[in-house]
Amino acid sequence: MLHTVCFANMHIEPGTKLRTFVDVPRTLNTIPTTFINGKYDGPTVLVTAGIHGSEYPGTAASIELGKALKPEDIHGCLVIMHPVNVSAFWARMAELGPEDGLNLNRVFPGNPTLSRTYKLADFLLNQFILKADYYLDLHSGDLQEDLHPYAYFPGNASEEVNNKSREMAKQINVEYLVRSTATTGAYNCAALHGVPSILVERGGTGFCCREDIDEYKDDVLHVLKHVGMMPEYDHGHVHTFTPQELTNIEYLEADRPACWYHLKHSGEMVEKDELLGYTTDFFGEVQEEFHAKFGGVMLYMTPAFSITPGRVLCAYAELPEGYVPQTPHTHVHMHSLAEKVK
Repeated sequence: MLHTVCFANMHIEPGTKLRTFVDVPRTLNTIPTTFINGKYDGPTVLVTAGIHGSEYPGTAASIELGKALKPEDIHGCLVIMHPVNVSAFWARMAELGPEDGLNLNRVFPGNPTLSRTYKLADFLLNQFILKADYYLDLHSGDLQEDLHPYAYFPGNASEEVNNKSREMAKQINVEYLVRSTATTGAYNCAALHGVPSILVERGGTGFCCREDIDEYKDDVLHVLKHVGMMPEYDHGHVHTFTPQELTNIEYLEADRPACWYHLKHSGEMVEKDELLGYTTDFFGEVQEEFHAKFGGVMLYMTPAFSITPGRVLCAYAELPEGYVPQTPHTHVHMHSLAEKVK
């Protein structure tokens, strides 16, 4: 039965579309949001982009989808937030918010009595995520991250939620799916609260390329068809990939401020014990070397030269034995560390 939907202080009648700014209580922040309460019964789907302010393709795709879609296209209610972290968007900040220096995707479920980022997380969870039947969170490599497209789905929620999330992730046109064992992040928090959710990664290093925007729009539309929100949607775009599920992923971090020399690029194959990169001080003296613990694929790599503790240098994942990558990658020759220090 069609009904009025309520999010925060917004009330959207059936068959209507509202494009507005949503106030985040006890902060000076507002979030540009598109509400489309469809002309037909169906699920409630939340799409967020720009949780990290400098991850652009998902935000651009969300803006364009919010403008283009109409109530007559929708079965159920679609809510698109674009971007969530507006102050970080204007500040061009990688990962962190300018008000308190916190990473929004690391403070869920949030807290309404703490700083701005905690309040924003609490607001998103309680006023939006928990009212959704399905949730998609669109990300990219940040300003300092070069990334090969892939998607995360939760692995710590109930079996039903994990499986529904995995099926959503399979609708994304990427080569790899990563089963997350984390409990942080908006999508993992959503899953632990019973909402099937995924996080998609496309683009990076501060670029907002048309091909990434269009792929993101196609991703969202495929998922909306899958969950019954747009049953008549004609894909049009044939997917290139059959996503391969990965379960073992390694994140490397430096233990001190340093200069970072990376020797691999995102999407390239990695061999066990291969040197992935190394750090030096300002005099070129080597501080740390980073070798692969197993063979696999480089999912993302930080090409930035300056590195501080707590920032990921790279992330690589183990591939199933015998798996042949679907995307050819050009090998870029780089001198080894041994050659450099001789």
